[in-house]
Amino acid sequence: MKRLSMKALLGGVLLTSALVSCGQGSPAPDLGGLPPLATGITVRFDAAPADTYLTLSTEGGEVVYQKAVGEGARSFTPDLNDWRNLSSRAAPIKLSSGVTTEALLFLKWGMFQDKNKSGKPDDGEWLDRMTHDRVAYAEKAVKVEFDTETPPMHHLWTLNQGWSRAEHYVYRPLGSGTFQRLSRSTALWDFWLHPATPLTSM
Repeated sequence: MKRLSMKALLGGVLLTSALVSCGQGSPAPDLGGLPPLATGITVRFDAAPADTYLTLSTEGGEVVYQKAVGEGARSFTPDLNDWRNLSSRAAPIKLSSGVTTEALLFLKWGMFQDKNKSGKPDDGEWLDRMTHDRVAYAEKAVKVEFDTETPPMHHLWTLNQGWSRAEHYVYRPLGSGTFQRLSRSTALWDFWLHPATPLTSM
């Protein structure tokens, strides 16, 4: 019995040593003294054509992150640490209800095919790939409700403090002319890019 326990103990020590040595092989990115965040993000899409880039843009359309995607690829695993310093761009948002939120930042995924090899998205190069889900940063946890007129929609934002995937969900109750739209933080970092759909779609 003692031999079996010793064997199991030694096996556990060896496994721990192997895990530690694997982690030491990857240098951490320079984050200005900040410790790296856990990642595990996956972005999925239809097969990418040649010379394609995956991007994150602000709601105003400024590209703040881009990575080359291999031809034929159907997914990419970016690293949250590549853009975590963008949290400094978070700012309060004044909603239609008159309420002002805590400092927030929403980033949206996109893809472009660099046909002219300029290294940036030019007119006619954006691919029809999008998701209503967002990469979100909240300075403090947020829970806010408000209404918009066009389309008539009741919004509920429930966002965790820090970085998260803001999942989009929308529906219209039977017999109602008002859509219900949820934007909520989720621990699952999977994003699915698809052809453009209206805001009132899932």
